[in-house]
Amino acid sequence: MRVDEPLSAQLVFDLPQRVARDRDAFLVAPSNAEAVNLVDTLTAWAAPVQWLYGPTGCGKTHLAAVLSELCTTHFLTADNLSEADIAPFLAGETQADVLIIEALENLSHGAEEPLFHLLNHAKNSGQKLLLLSRHAPGQISVGLPDLQSRLKAVTAIGMAQPDDTLMCGLLDKLFADRQIKLDARVRDYLVPRISRDYATMGALVAELDRAALAAKKPITVPFVTRFLNGHNSVM
Repeated sequence: MRVDEPLSAQLVFDLPQRVARDRDAFLVAPSNAEAVNLVDTLTAWAAPVQWLYGPTGCGKTHLAAVLSELCTTHFLTADNLSEADIAPFLAGETQADVLIIEALENLSHGAEEPLFHLLNHAKNSGQKLLLLSRHAPGQISVGLPDLQSRLKAVTAIGMAQPDDTLMCGLLDKLFADRQIKLDARVRDYLVPRISRDYATMGALVAELDRAALAAKKPITVPFVTRFLNGHNSVM
């Protein structure tokens, strides 16, 4: 059943159709609680450099967006980081409360030296850096020994795939974003049968919505059963 009234904001993830970026729009669960706490305690970070890692869609980008709402941030990407990119920050010409380095798993050989300089700058000046990556620190290859040593010293917080509580909340919100009030029986049927992957869940909800509209049918357990039987890749 479709409803016109807005659902109270509870979630924000790297998913299709999601636009909410404020802190209140993020559902906290055991799989992401430590990462959310890092954002909530920005002014009390134990060290200027912090690291969040987790699979695509787990909420890293949107937590970074939450930071952008709370303070001044500047985004750089690890794959093409250059001396020219970091020079304004090292010289104090450009300032940000938090510098966010994205896609650290794609760190290129040419970007290693600039990143090392940024980490040194953070250590010496207190400039806050937030590193983001899909992979855990131990899975990221670094050729520069000094950089490798610096990165090993950074506190890294993992964001896991969603647990059952988060799966239920996320499904409710994904459907609500499409003005669909999800029957709890459908949600409970879906949770153990679909991939625990945020991006896949977003795509699945979009496909289910399109299929129901095309068939002019409500999204019920029998409808979802037939849909999943024809889409084994999402199970």
